[in-house]
Amino acid sequence: MDATSPVFVVGTGRCGSTMLSDLLRDHAHVLSISEFFSFTTDLGGRIATGFSPDPIDAAAFWCIVAGAHPKQSTMLRHGVAMPEVLYRPNATTRFCAATGVPAILQATLPHLDADADRLFGEVEAFVATLPVAPVSTHYGRLFAWLTARFGKRTWVERSGGSLRVVHRLVEAFPDARFLHLVRDGRACARSMSRHLGFRMALVAMQLAEILGVDPYESDDRTWISDVPDELLPLLPESFDGEAFRKHRVPLPLFGHYWSGEVVQGLRELAVVPRDRVLTMRYEDFLAGPRAAIARVADFLGPQCVDAGWVDRVAVRVREPSPPVADGSDADLRALADACAPGFAALGGLYPEYVR
Repeated sequence: MDATSPVFVVGTGRCGSTMLSDLLRDHAHVLSISEFFSFTTDLGGRIATGFSPDPIDAAAFWCIVAGAHPKQSTMLRHGVAMPEVLYRPNATTRFCAATGVPAILQATLPHLDADADRLFGEVEAFVATLPVAPVSTHYGRLFAWLTARFGKRTWVERSGGSLRVVHRLVEAFPDARFLHLVRDGRACARSMSRHLGFRMALVAMQLAEILGVDPYESDDRTWISDVPDELLPLLPESFDGEAFRKHRVPLPLFGHYWSGEVVQGLRELAVVPRDRVLTMRYEDFLAGPRAAIARVADFLGPQCVDAGWVDRVAVRVREPSPPVADGSDADLRALADACAPGFAALGGLYPEYVR
């Protein structure tokens, strides 16, 4: 195995992976690619398009990575963009909320360069030179170009909720390694319930189940009369930002989502050779930041040694804010039940929660 083979940080989302991306951004030899697949797949709604097996040309690839996708564009226009969106349109930026912001420009490029508009132009020029190829080849070439552009030796991609696409990443990058970051499912679910992106993803799932189509990808409203009144203001054609902020998805539903992602993700990671997978608990980063980050450094490999990196970034690891009271006793019991399958799948990582 090549010590500089790429690494994906995968998890359910709200598991501490954003923290890890920020720490990796300060590594001398690693390019930290943040939220690339979250945004290019429009919060998971365009996974099939983003990992299509058919060869595509440069223009089609550019539509995937630089399209102003519907869920993100709706959220941005209505003032409910999630905090991971680093590109905030203003009078001096190239793009505005009314017309939409390209997927790769919302978080990935601002994470790399303060002048994200300029970097976007460079990426656009590079992508235009790409010959027809499978989309996985295009991703590899783009990531390699960015790595060289910033003078790094390898790259690490991290997207929130990427555990759901592990099998696609394995197929697209056969030599990749995976850092699987896990966290107490109850804490993940409670954080998801307050996170605008995860709330949008679950609202879209609810609407798709009722309508038979993703309303952000299809104009079919055959079953619109079945949509409950409280969900009507969350359709793209009638979206209301204030109604979205006030809408509450039941807390246990996020627990079921977490468990489903964990069970399926572990099944998909099981096919990856063991020396290519490192599983770590978010709680261990909080309890012993230096030791946990040193494990990450070891996993990156000897060709990516940055002697001062562990000490530089360990001091930045902070305990999250205490959880707020976000559910009744009955909700919290139901949440624990919903998380039980995920804890069982994780086994020895959280033995105190395995029933």
